[in-house]
Amino acid sequence: MAPPDRLSELPDCLLQTILSPLGARQLVQTTALSRRWRHVWRGVLRLDIDQREFQAADAPADRHGRRDKSLELEEWARFDDFADNLLLSHHHGGSDDNDEFSPPLDALRLHVVGKRDASRRRLPLYARWLDWIHGCLDRYRPAALEIHSDFDMTVDLRLMGLRSDLSRLNTLRLRGILHAGGFGDDSVCPRLEHVEFTSCAIGFEGVVTARTLKKLVIDRCWRRTDTKEEGAPRPRAQAPALTSLRLVMSYQSDIWVFQTPSLVDASIRSTRSLFVNRDDEYELLCNLYNVTRLELSGFLALDKIRPKNAAHQDLPKYHNLTTLLLDDCDLTGEVYNMLDLFLYNASNLEKLTLQNCKLPQEWSKSKKMCLNLKFMEINCHKNDDVR
Repeated sequence: MAPPDRLSELPDCLLQTILSPLGARQLVQTTALSRRWRHVWRGVLRLDIDQREFQAADAPADRHGRRDKSLELEEWARFDDFADNLLLSHHHGGSDDNDEFSPPLDALRLHVVGKRDASRRRLPLYARWLDWIHGCLDRYRPAALEIHSDFDMTVDLRLMGLRSDLSRLNTLRLRGILHAGGFGDDSVCPRLEHVEFTSCAIGFEGVVTARTLKKLVIDRCWRRTDTKEEGAPRPRAQAPALTSLRLVMSYQSDIWVFQTPSLVDASIRSTRSLFVNRDDEYELLCNLYNVTRLELSGFLALDKIRPKNAAHQDLPKYHNLTTLLLDDCDLTGEVYNMLDLFLYNASNLEKLTLQNCKLPQEWSKSKKMCLNLKFMEINCHKNDDVR
């Protein structure tokens, strides 16, 4: 006598929660388990559609890493058909007669690889995929949307909002995307609170307003060269409700001008070259005047990033700053010293952590300390020490 199948006895809602971490292809394959599982996958409220699941792991490649063109076309054909059938088949309900009712998704994740001309059967890949994304947005109205592209796919939230319903969108994550259109205005994305850009080319200019945005991550992004004009001001981001900001600046990164009066937590890491003009990093420090917790990494000495214009403003008072972490920063300087200025200008600083920083030779732990400082951790070297 076969043991009872206690897993299949669980209600659909629990089974769908169990299935939600699976990729879309694995999700569909659960229909082969038994008749009980035939329609369970249709009600899963998280879809993870990853083209890499259709790539042959053992496919031969030449010495330059290029794979057979016919094999790539075959893989794209299978993936294309799967994506179309998934959109037609996935819905909430226990039978195929309930296609008209599709509840909103909690999350929709798309990962695309390959080249624009990989599919000869359909429209060019970027146009084909944008049409498919709009179909998903219209049908599911996801609360969270993640798009990861290995080729130059353009995502414009303003145009998306004109064509699809983004009213439920709360979280947006883009990786490897040519992004334009800002964050969408209040009428397009009225609930957008969390945005992450990773390795994206930012293509919008002027002032970008995001009234509902609370968390912003910009990781190794850059401005598209076709949008740069000589002498044009840098893009300005106005986010009155933003409380968390994380920036990772690489060699080609550009820094926006941020207006964030509600900012609480900021983490800024710079890996930019010594040969890049880094005056904008000083302006960024001036714009973080209201932050409570601040982490800085990879910053040069203040003398090297402060604009030479004598009329330029000094660092402001950081009245709200209670926690400061400086990592791999150059804190030396004959006239301007970042550490001393922070200690002078942050009268309410309670916790100070210095890691792998270069300190002035004459600086000591007891020099110019804040009266409210309760914790201090220093793991650094002096100016003439060898790293």
